[in-house]
Amino acid sequence: MTSGLVDRLKDFGKEMKDWDKKKTSVLGVTIVKLPSKGDEDSFGLEIIPVNEEGIPLKRRGKGLFITSLEQWVAFKDIFNNEKAHDLIKSINDIRKTRISAVEETVDEEVFEV
Repeated sequence: MTSGLVDRLKDFGKEMKDWDKKKTSVLGVTIVKLPSKGDEDSFGLEIIPVNEEGIPLKRRGKGLFITSLEQWVAFKDIFNNEKAHDLIKSINDIRKTRISAVEETVDEEVFEV
């Protein structure tokens, strides 16, 4: 499967300009053609997670950008780290508390224009 993908990427590279993006069949993953020296094309992945409706959770161009397998493995290790998971879960809990507090104050008094 990998060699077929390599050939298809090379074909796409011929049609793409530097920094062009191509959506993939993997939801939230986009191929980006990078500037390169010489004849060899260079690519990266931009990862922007989406919600259940397919709406991006971050703005385009503000996603995670990966250009090597080494980076992929390093990010994967971080994402699979239990302590990192606990940390982001705690941050999310704080965020939910803050959002709830804002919603409560909005219900008190609203100045309608």
